[in-house]
Amino acid sequence: MATAINRRNFLGGASWTGLAAVPARSAPGDRIRLGFIGCGGRGRSLMGIVARYPDVDIAAVSDVIEPRMEQAQAALARRGRKPEAVVDYRRLLERKDIEAVFIATTQHWHGLPFIHACQAGKHIYCEKPLAHTVVEGRAMVNAARKSGVVAVMGTQQHAGAHYRKAIQTVRSGKLGKIGLVDCWNYADRGARAGRFPDSDPPPGYHWDQWLGPAPNVPFNRARLDHNWWFDYGGGVLCNWGPHHFDIIFEAMGVDAPLSVAATGGKFVVDDLADTPDVFEASWEFPGFLLTFRQRSYNNFHHLQSRPKHYGIAFYGRQATLVIDRFGYEIYSNTGSKPYRLYEFPLEPPIETMEGIQYSTSPEQDAQGAQDGPFQRSFLDCVKQRKPPAVDLEYSHRVSVSCCLGNIAYLTRRRIRWDAAKETIPGDAEAARLLARPRRKGYELPKV
Repeated sequence: MATAINRRNFLGGASWTGLAAVPARSAPGDRIRLGFIGCGGRGRSLMGIVARYPDVDIAAVSDVIEPRMEQAQAALARRGRKPEAVVDYRRLLERKDIEAVFIATTQHWHGLPFIHACQAGKHIYCEKPLAHTVVEGRAMVNAARKSGVVAVMGTQQHAGAHYRKAIQTVRSGKLGKIGLVDCWNYADRGARAGRFPDSDPPPGYHWDQWLGPAPNVPFNRARLDHNWWFDYGGGVLCNWGPHHFDIIFEAMGVDAPLSVAATGGKFVVDDLADTPDVFEASWEFPGFLLTFRQRSYNNFHHLQSRPKHYGIAFYGRQATLVIDRFGYEIYSNTGSKPYRLYEFPLEPPIETMEGIQYSTSPEQDAQGAQDGPFQRSFLDCVKQRKPPAVDLEYSHRVSVSCCLGNIAYLTRRRIRWDAAKETIPGDAEAARLLARPRRKGYELPKV
């Protein structure tokens, strides 16, 4: 079991200014050694994906919840891997043999390890959303640009073959003029985070480090379900929105809204968390409106023809295209009744290894997303020293739009967005929410 640490040791034990700002080098074709920061469900899933590649070594894993590291080590051991486990991720970044890192922490912990990895010259795969706030995201992009590392946000749908085909169809104009793009997530999440009394953290749970830049509060099991808390995540919008918006922005040829409005609340679910269980938001772009809708207490599908509770619909003058991770359909808008013109089905098999879930095909994951090719593309960019297919600035703007939706919800009013200056003009209260206060010792480094 890794050694216990305190906050001072956690963030004060190394000088980042002295670390190399030049990315590590390896010749094309060499093995690539990785470190993983964050060993929760998504972190272990990513480990299972990249561990299949014969040119990849997972050299070290890090998490402030030690049982998660132990689960990751045990699962990787069954594949013949023996990674080092460290609570303090900076020990991982100090290793000269590690060339790239995967960051799969809670959302509020993306910024610090990302910037520190840039300063250490490590290439970075960071799970979506890129950042917890707009200001943090800009600092991350600046750090990556300054260091010259390959850095991507994990939106694996971008590599999906049927998503690529659907984007081409939208951009071709065959659907006609599109005035509305809708996306949604509907699912019965039960009690979500639940209700538990405050308590002492279990053994191996470094609670102060888990909280990091967030406010200091007592340990509560409910807070570990971090997506439902504004202090640690951004609800369904920031968890799923980057996937939807990544596809929509490319298909529609945009990267920033003009304004955002949102409403919703906690109307049904009785849990300790503070994000809404019903949420609706709309983003105005030049020439069209983008809407997102969420309910987390009811699983009735938006479109009964589709197999899942999430999706995107492009409503065109001539036809409508509906897409999810299992495929897409196009419906004609001519005649008295719309009818299905085309369907692109996708139903990959599932194989599960204890502790890590992955697909039998490196081309698709359990939900039809392109887990495998997207991560492989990142690894190839690292090895070949070439820019990634999805620029980090683009991914930042995708994440920014999700953050703006939550700011509109929290202020209960329509906000305007100045993308060039990254500010909300004429609304000081809303503009303050572009950043969040950070606890002493967890401030973002200046880049």
